[in-house]
Amino acid sequence: MKHAANKPVLITGGSGFIGSYLALALLKRGQRVVLFDRDPDTRRLTGFGQAYTDYQKEGMVTFVQGDLSLLPHVMALFDKHEPQSVFHLGALLSAGTESNPTMGFQVDLVGTWNVLEAARLYCQQRQGMAPIRVLFPSTIASFGRFLPTPGNVANESVQMPTTMYGCAKVASERLGEYYHAKKWVDFRAVRFPSVVGAARGPGGTTVYSTLMMQQPLLGKVYDVYVKPERQLDILYVKDAVNALTSLHDAAKLPDDKRRVYNIAGIRTQGQAPSTQQIADAVMANGVAADRITFNAFDAGLDTTVQGFGILSDQAAKDDWHWAGAKYDLSATIVDFAKELKAAPGRLKALELF
Repeated sequence: MKHAANKPVLITGGSGFIGSYLALALLKRGQRVVLFDRDPDTRRLTGFGQAYTDYQKEGMVTFVQGDLSLLPHVMALFDKHEPQSVFHLGALLSAGTESNPTMGFQVDLVGTWNVLEAARLYCQQRQGMAPIRVLFPSTIASFGRFLPTPGNVANESVQMPTTMYGCAKVASERLGEYYHAKKWVDFRAVRFPSVVGAARGPGGTTVYSTLMMQQPLLGKVYDVYVKPERQLDILYVKDAVNALTSLHDAAKLPDDKRRVYNIAGIRTQGQAPSTQQIADAVMANGVAADRITFNAFDAGLDTTVQGFGILSDQAAKDDWHWAGAKYDLSATIVDFAKELKAAPGRLKALELF
């Protein structure tokens, strides 16, 4: 990743699950970062231990608390820190948006408009400055219920979301494309499947895919609420970070009309793993079989998961040479366990938001 001298990269949602991993990855490359989040709890960052503390001492990382839904907060962020590019990860997750749709709309959709508008004004105020690059993570939930079953979800499949989270993501995709077409920003986005990894915490229908790894690896019992045979497209968090940085680094996308790309997750013999296969992989890492149970079955949640589909990322491979997920199911569990042991302080209490 090439960066202008002394100019930081801005990460909204910087103290969150993916944001914290992205921040550490950029810091390891020698890149200064500014982290913006409404949550002052930075344990997902400080929990990395000495690796993160040293960057703080060197002045490589700055944390700013603020609210994405307030344009003055976002404008002040750009004015003071002058970022060279933005990873806009800040959002309320699906469970939170369903619990409080008004807040979900304000944070997830209005917040995205605020970031795009601040980026536009920031570049226009500095004449001769190229449009700033804005990276955005969308979601498999943006496609909604009208998907081929079974079958892969193509990059340009019809999006008919049924949740506030999905609606906000689709609207943000279109808004980013509009700003890009106007040459106000260089907008690029990925659509992730369920992202798994240490310190994710709850916040979505598919969180079981992370918790059935995390809790048993911590010596706790986890009761899964979907059927053992239910397949789910999952991606390890380090592959998610790699997808974001790889798309950022792509010099030019061949089709300037396509700005949003599906990212496929882990495949086992060409298929997304089933819940039982995830459980088997966890137990193969030395976890006792009684640590994962299937007594909390919820028909509604199981049906929702069944309708998510499996993402095809052929467009990403064609347009910017995305290499696909590097972590298979076994490697994900091994690295997950390593992360839990190395940085237990990153784990947060299981809260809705």
